[in-house]
Amino acid sequence: MVPGGKIAGAALALLWALGAAILPARSEDARAQKTEELGISANPAATNETTGTGWLGDQLGVNKRGVRLGGVWVGGVNDLVTGGVDPGFTFNSSLVIDLYVDLERFAGLKGSSIGVDFLQLNNQATNTDAGSVLGYIGLVSSEPLDRSELLEAWWRQELFDERLIIRVGKSNPAIDFQDVVRPVTNPHKERIISSVTSLLYGPIFVLPTLYESLPAFYETAYGLTSTWTPSEQFYVSYGVYDGNKARGVATGLTGPEFDGYYFHIAETGVNWLLGSEQKPGFFSVGGWRQTGRLSTDDGLIEEDGAEGAYFVASQLLWYRDPQPTNDAGISGYIQFGWNDSETQLFNYYFGAGFTGRALVPHRPKDTFGIGMALGWLNPNTFQQNTELALQAYYQAHVTGAIYTQTALSYIPHPAAEPGLDAALAVTQQLIVPF
Repeated sequence: MVPGGKIAGAALALLWALGAAILPARSEDARAQKTEELGISANPAATNETTGTGWLGDQLGVNKRGVRLGGVWVGGVNDLVTGGVDPGFTFNSSLVIDLYVDLERFAGLKGSSIGVDFLQLNNQATNTDAGSVLGYIGLVSSEPLDRSELLEAWWRQELFDERLIIRVGKSNPAIDFQDVVRPVTNPHKERIISSVTSLLYGPIFVLPTLYESLPAFYETAYGLTSTWTPSEQFYVSYGVYDGNKARGVATGLTGPEFDGYYFHIAETGVNWLLGSEQKPGFFSVGGWRQTGRLSTDDGLIEEDGAEGAYFVASQLLWYRDPQPTNDAGISGYIQFGWNDSETQLFNYYFGAGFTGRALVPHRPKDTFGIGMALGWLNPNTFQQNTELALQAYYQAHVTGAIYTQTALSYIPHPAAEPGLDAALAVTQQLIVPF
């Protein structure tokens, strides 16, 4: 813990200075040429297959013939004002360097690409100090909190006119499955929902009913992901991965261990355009199975595997402009998860939220939003039945691709320990894609 407001103020000044010093430039790679979006994820490395703007590769002169080098730095300071286990300041930092190579352009291999990500993580026990099981900061999850790791290393192949996509290697399946943050695209490429929300808390990146099983940032895992897309509005995906995360292994730091612990997941989803204004929406439903012998932390309860289901949906609800050319307006999302496990942290989960984009005068790229996350805890592990987290944020565009974000989090009854006082926290975060 770092006491005192002077250190926090100095850290914030440093974050702003770093943001002002890095001005992202446009990458040569076509993959980086995207429709301008209003607002970005609070942790792009947790929600994007490739991260950054390609600025780093442009400066080094390596962005050519399908090579793209970029990344993102996310840093923040959290003030647990009151409640929880240990009020005070914590600091978090995540640096990802991302290399993407379009092998069709680089070596003539049609439909092939590779991606390699390196992560330098320097976190503190932000969620533990708050006594929160849901976690009000999604950048912080399992230990060790300080690590250098190969975050991703995968090969991706498109087949049958891009209808079938296969990815093999170390990756983040939370991007492919149960992801409510993903932009909602449609045939009108100028009309999308950008990052559906920029909430910071853990459930927006991983459903709590999947916390101990689904590989995600930064506990990625080796495996295979396959996606069939017969049309732009419909897809079916299946993945199988090293499932040792469920027995407490830090899979982000280890090689593959295919030893009876596997994580299987399947999902189908559909996009649509609603009403005369063609407001885009999205819905997906999935199921999963974790194999292997599982147990609670105290070892008193054991079970042979676990399984569950979920759905997520988002919808653009209101356009600001009568003849819109982007997604300025208001959108909403919902999440639901369930499992039959006696050892997972949560058995049920429900979340919902709203996002407003480009609604503040003279701030065309600013966004703000609110969200609620409600998890039903496993009675074999916790004395408390549920934990509720409420969060509101304002994300301000700084310059180029850089954003800063302020969030207020409130957890009425933190569940990690019995009898904890309500936790109230303020977070200031800087997001610097490069």
